[in-house]
Amino acid sequence: MISKNDELTVTILDLGVNGEGVAKVDGAVVFVPFALPNEVVKIHIIHAKSHFYVGKIVEILTPSPMRVTPPCPHFFKCGGCDLQHMNHACALNFKTNLVINALKNIGKVENAEQLTLPCISKNEFYYRNKFSFPVGTNGEYAFVGMYKKNSHEIIEIKNCHIQMPWAKTIIEIFNNFLNTSKNTVYNEQTKQGLIKHLVCRMENNQLLVCVVVNGNKLNNHEMLIEKLKPHFKNFGLMLNVNKLHNNVILSNTYKHLYGIKTISLVEDNLKYETTLNSFMQVNSQISNLIYGHVQSMVENEIVVNAFSGSGFLSGLLAKTAKHVYGIEIVESAHLDAETLKTNNNIENLTNILGDVSEKLKTIKEFNTIVLDPPRKGVSKEVVNTILSVLPKTIIYISCNPSTLARDVNSLTNHYNIIFAQPYDMFPQTKHVETVVKLKLKQQSQF
Repeated sequence: MISKNDELTVTILDLGVNGEGVAKVDGAVVFVPFALPNEVVKIHIIHAKSHFYVGKIVEILTPSPMRVTPPCPHFFKCGGCDLQHMNHACALNFKTNLVINALKNIGKVENAEQLTLPCISKNEFYYRNKFSFPVGTNGEYAFVGMYKKNSHEIIEIKNCHIQMPWAKTIIEIFNNFLNTSKNTVYNEQTKQGLIKHLVCRMENNQLLVCVVVNGNKLNNHEMLIEKLKPHFKNFGLMLNVNKLHNNVILSNTYKHLYGIKTISLVEDNLKYETTLNSFMQVNSQISNLIYGHVQSMVENEIVVNAFSGSGFLSGLLAKTAKHVYGIEIVESAHLDAETLKTNNNIENLTNILGDVSEKLKTIKEFNTIVLDPPRKGVSKEVVNTILSVLPKTIIYISCNPSTLARDVNSLTNHYNIIFAQPYDMFPQTKHVETVVKLKLKQQSQF
């Protein structure tokens, strides 16, 4: 029997859903973070549960050829990345297998290996257009940081290798501001202190900077503006007032302090505006590939874009579709979608405010539904509504293989899966984006 603090030598058989190594000892599963398949490692048992164990690597006796040295010095402590210790091919194979295993084990899709295509990737590093960093202190000075793995302990970072290069400059500037201005840093235990988070988004040389505070104002904010000016020509500074003591970073209360309020973009001749709290994929290169792929599948179709958000995808689909209905339950996002429609003179787009399960029934004719739900997937009510109208094609965009597979399982009595295409939207992390195409069974051919 294995006990806590035991030291063992194990061979890693596979990777778990979080990218950790998986071994077996006397039939018991042992999870080993940062271990890779076929490695022989000496481990120290740090958790002993009734049905599994967790071991920490003491020594790698036989390293995998897939192992690489992480470029980020914070990797083994920071909770932002999971996969920097494996090479790119290994990471992509891991993500492809995540989708296959979810479809097979949760979705009960027997031929998941044949239906799932290899994961598509672009940049391995420096891809994120947005960050939300907590602010901490070590008692001597304050700093921008990241949460340590599986904790709310904030560790100092000088740079983040999955952020765009501009993030390093912002971190340096804000660290200097924290330690030269008359501001305190929020403490989660005491609930005291002012500055909680630094949130930034940058696209097309337009930068939005937001300081989240446990109060009503930011002291010496003019100093921060002056520190930013030499480095960024087109930026805005916002204050987000969040006095709640929970895990939600941004409240709905903003104060504009300086410069631009929104980021103006043009993609595929589609003009739109985005803010800090607007939903926008963090990896523009991959999101463009996904949206282009979906666009190509709706040519001359009447399309419902469910969970349509601020309307960007609806606007893109309208370029190739016969007509698009965008359904969104959040009123502010619906209003943004209406603005996008007006600003781009889109005539074949109808934005509908309301719940998908209710509003879908009111649309008299459509061929295709595009589902792009949050991580929790779609509700049973939405699935039942889809099955009551039986559109010819379902295109499901998902950031969670488990809920994707669950929902696909609810549809496969009536639909055949044509393909599942994983995308590496979040390189160096355990997360994967997937596009699945389903066809009504009597029309299941391309």
